[in-house]
Amino acid sequence: MTRLHKLQKTFFGLGIDGMLITSMPNLRYLTGFASDEQGVASLLHAGDHAFLITDYRFGEQAQEQCAGKEMEIIVRDRAKESLGQTIQRLALGSGRARRLGFERDHISYSQWQAIAVDLALDPGGFKPLSGIVEKLRRKKEPSELEHMRKAARIADASLEQLLSKLRPGMTEREAAVALEHALMTSGSEGTAFPTIFASGPRSSRPHGMPSDRQLRTGDMITIDFGAVIEGYRSDMTRTVVLGRASEQQREVYGLVKDAQKLGVDSVMAGIPCSEPATIVADYLSKTPYARFAGDGLGHAIGLETHEKPYFTTSDDTIIEPGFVMTVEPGIYIPGWGGVRIEDDIVVQAEGIEMLTQFPRDLIEIA
Repeated sequence: MTRLHKLQKTFFGLGIDGMLITSMPNLRYLTGFASDEQGVASLLHAGDHAFLITDYRFGEQAQEQCAGKEMEIIVRDRAKESLGQTIQRLALGSGRARRLGFERDHISYSQWQAIAVDLALDPGGFKPLSGIVEKLRRKKEPSELEHMRKAARIADASLEQLLSKLRPGMTEREAAVALEHALMTSGSEGTAFPTIFASGPRSSRPHGMPSDRQLRTGDMITIDFGAVIEGYRSDMTRTVVLGRASEQQREVYGLVKDAQKLGVDSVMAGIPCSEPATIVADYLSKTPYARFAGDGLGHAIGLETHEKPYFTTSDDTIIEPGFVMTVEPGIYIPGWGGVRIEDDIVVQAEGIEMLTQFPRDLIEIA
């Protein structure tokens, strides 16, 4: 069953006979069309027909990337026909669909209002939906997993290259650029997200962006980054020490390492996402650094870095084989620094597969 057919199979239960897809990751998943620019294309699935709607700038790209897919490419003349008028012509006017759903999380109210006006309908005349395609994306297919394995291998190799270059006096920004260069030259399409690189006291910031701070001997350094292959991402964090680690640095690192292993070992198919998160939260709550432990244990990952479900104590989504998740506990002490260790795992029917393989023991850079 094709992905478009899987989407169509959801329509009856949703009370619709068609759907407008505007999320670019969802578009890529369903059609193969890829762009980082929001709004350059839409997918209209009306009844038994699917249309990728774009304009002259992306017509050739759409024909190439969507070849073999069961859909028609519509190159809209933006000067003569609005998106709403195109939908009217292809869906409502043709009788292919009368009840359309749309992705409420991926279109602004003003955009949807303009479409509804073109269709001569009240904005409430369509059904706002959330997470429909995202649910289809949760269980990764073999081809998706291969892309993610490759992204993880590139990340492993790129971090190894970076650590050989770190030295006192280098700025965080210079180090982040060196890491991103290693990713690109190793085959990554880009960065999975803005690289996080924070050193010394700044490493207590879970999402600390690179600054002009110079690295110093004794710094704890947190590096969170990812590679991209065919749109699929990796997401890995390692914390290292530039020079010899202090006793407290070793203590905090050891607690996070043990928490991460506990989290990975507790993940299995058939249990709720809240269970591993609760196990790790309980463990960290009994340590001297309980009040500095970060909330949540991880998240799903794929065409987007942060996907649902999440490893939180409140997420009761049942874990299934094919889910790809991160496990990333951390301790963040303001004014001192922080430690996070993060890996990507694939849930299998029995056990898990670790995608990121970089060593998890504390690394001291001489």
